[in-house]
Amino acid sequence: MEFDGASGNASGNASGNASGNASGNAAGNVAGLGFDPFTDSPSVLLDHVCDLAPGLFVASVLEMVDPAALSPRDAVRYLQIHERVASWWASRANLALVAAAGLTPTVEEFILLDRLTDSEREIRIRELPREEIASALRWGPVTTQARIDQARLLAGPLAPTQKALALGEITPGHVRVVSESVERLSSWEALENAIIAGERAEGLEGIEGESTGENAQDVALALIAAQSAFNTDCGVFQGKVLPTARRQGYSATKSKANREISVIDAAGQARRREAARRHRDVYVTPDTDGISTLIARLDSITANAIMAAINAAVTNPAITSPCEAGSCDEKIGERRGHALAALIFGTPILPGTPGTNPPSGATDLMPIVVNMTLDLTVPITELQAQASASTNSLGCDFAQLLSDPAVRVFARPVAISDTGHVLDVGRRRYQITGVLRRLITTRDGVCRFPGCHRNATKCQIDHVQPWDEGGGSDVGNLGALCVRHHQLKTHGRWEITDSKPDGTCTWISPDGLIYRHHPPPLVATDTVNTNAVNTNAVNTNAVNTSTTDPPDEPKF
Repeated sequence: MEFDGASGNASGNASGNASGNASGNAAGNVAGLGFDPFTDSPSVLLDHVCDLAPGLFVASVLEMVDPAALSPRDAVRYLQIHERVASWWASRANLALVAAAGLTPTVEEFILLDRLTDSEREIRIRELPREEIASALRWGPVTTQARIDQARLLAGPLAPTQKALALGEITPGHVRVVSESVERLSSWEALENAIIAGERAEGLEGIEGESTGENAQDVALALIAAQSAFNTDCGVFQGKVLPTARRQGYSATKSKANREISVIDAAGQARRREAARRHRDVYVTPDTDGISTLIARLDSITANAIMAAINAAVTNPAITSPCEAGSCDEKIGERRGHALAALIFGTPILPGTPGTNPPSGATDLMPIVVNMTLDLTVPITELQAQASASTNSLGCDFAQLLSDPAVRVFARPVAISDTGHVLDVGRRRYQITGVLRRLITTRDGVCRFPGCHRNATKCQIDHVQPWDEGGGSDVGNLGALCVRHHQLKTHGRWEITDSKPDGTCTWISPDGLIYRHHPPPLVATDTVNTNAVNTNAVNTNAVNTSTTDPPDEPKF
């Protein structure tokens, strides 16, 4: 049995000499195949293709089978064959990714004339094709770059892994384990550094207009040596890990990969452990329905010790209130949440505790002062309506919040259209000032490039029609773009057309593909009532309506 990865044809002989090319004449091959794909039962068809290399022929046979009508046994076999065909198909996508992005990282160079200083400066943009791929496939930039890097590895030092994927011996999940593991090797880090050094050397050569001589030769030799070392490590690694990947699932493959990385690169593993400790962190990601996820990235010993303390606190009546028999419907996860909060904010103080005077028979909590800053965007009409109500859609008690002398609330009037988009932020001067920048960043929320989610407050303000070509500084001609996508628009042949005041716009890629961008509404449209705005309804004793603007950022 042979598999041609370039043409995707599976060739084999169930009886000795049948062709597996799906484009061949199926009727003429019935005798050679040993089965009739048009009349035989699904069970017979699956029996004959289960051992063939995946490809167009096997996929065409599966297409003749109705999976909903299979018996349980045949359905499982169908899924096995389907999984192998899916792996083969995924291997084809890797080839296309390399064709689209190139076998090696690309760097585009542009010369920019700075009109303020009448001087030239060089702009270098890495991986220019990435945005075309990301926009066409609706992938995020991080996902796209990871897929490109993986495809390049599979076309180079991970060719045995690509071959195993094409033969359906492993799945895309196994491939991710292998590719992510080899990127932890010290030789991979050395190769990346050598590539960057080579790019810098080429940049210096272009600027100076002449070769850098021995230095450029040294950089080239270092790149060759780094590539050779990485290729060797990948060969050893795949020889150890692929047999496990062919037999077992992701978890076992990942465990095997971690062990082999420690053996192949013992010194690097020690450095990575120490470096990982410096990336410990705790952060919150918002979910839905008033719930957020608290994530703690800690060393394994500390993390397990904290989890043990939480589990112990769940059943400790001094920390969490015990449930009466038959009266508690809390799940164990909810009680862990209560336990974590109690451990952090303080445990109950029992009556008679020295230094405290709680009422007889009552308990109290050790007080903890927490200072928090929250940025909330609320329609002024909702603020009015909820200032005297008990609760609101944010889950806050606004009346209590505004009356608390320890709380300072800063409010700026915001005009919102009936579709939920920002119209103005209190001034109507359309110049590049702090207040206009705030309007644009509030309206856009994130970078306007398709699929980019960089916060607009960290972006540059772009003139869709350049200022020096007659473009004005009105909201319809302005938009937030991160540095990379601002450069792609200015130098990378991406264009914006049909830019609207509400932030919608149309992008045209260098290949002529069209992408439409719609900024998300600032608030839900059913809460907006622009006809009822009255800024005097807010308690001015608790609200500071300062309109002091932050300084403008330099023009781009």
